Amino acid sequence: MSEIFPLFILLLILCMIISIVWWSYRNGISPMPTSRKVKEALLRMAPKDLEGTLYDLGSGWGTLVIPLAKRYPQCQVIGVESSPIPYSISYFRKNPNNLRLLREDFFAISLENATMIACYLYPGAMLKLRDKFEEELHTGAWVISHTFAVPDWKPLQTVTVNDLYHTKIYLYQIGKHHG
Repeated sequence: MSEIFPLFILLLILCMIISIVWWSYRNGISPMPTSRKVKEALLRMAPKDLEGTLYDLGSGWGTLVIPLAKRYPQCQVIGVESSPIPYSISYFRKNPNNLRLLREDFFAISLENATMIACYLYPGAMLKLRDKFEEELHTGAWVISHTFAVPDWKPLQTVTVNDLYHTKIYLYQIGKHHG
C-alpha cells in the first residue's frame, strides 16, 4: 500500500503536466501567471469607476482575475479559461462573490455586455480578438492588455513596468482606439 501512493501521486502529476502541455499546444500559449509588479501596475492603470461586466480572457491560474474581482466588487467579473488544470486551480482559489469562472474558449462566447476586457495572450490571439472586439464591444468599453498590443489600435495610454522584461501594458477604449 505504501508503494502505491507515491506511484499514484507521480501519475497524477504526470497527467497534469501532459494536460497543461496539450492545452498549451492547442491554445497556442501556455498559461502564464501575471507577475505582482504587472498586476499592480495594471490595476492602477485600469479605469477607476466601472459598472457592469469585466472579462479576463485566458484567466489561467487566477492571478489577475481574482484581484480584478476584489478591485471592482460592484462589477460582475468573469474569468474565461479553456485549460482544465489552471481553470481548476483558479476555481479553488476564487473567493469574491462577484467572480464567475468559465471553462470555455473565449473566441466562442459573446462579449457584447463587456464594460472592460483584460488579457495577457499572444500576438495571434490579439489579432483575432481585434476583429471580435470591433464587432462585439460597445462604444466606451475598455480593453487592457499586458505584453501584447491590439494590432493597428492606438492605445490611450501605455505603461512600461519596472520589471525584468520592461513589460508594457496597453489601455484602449472602444471608439477611441484609431487615430
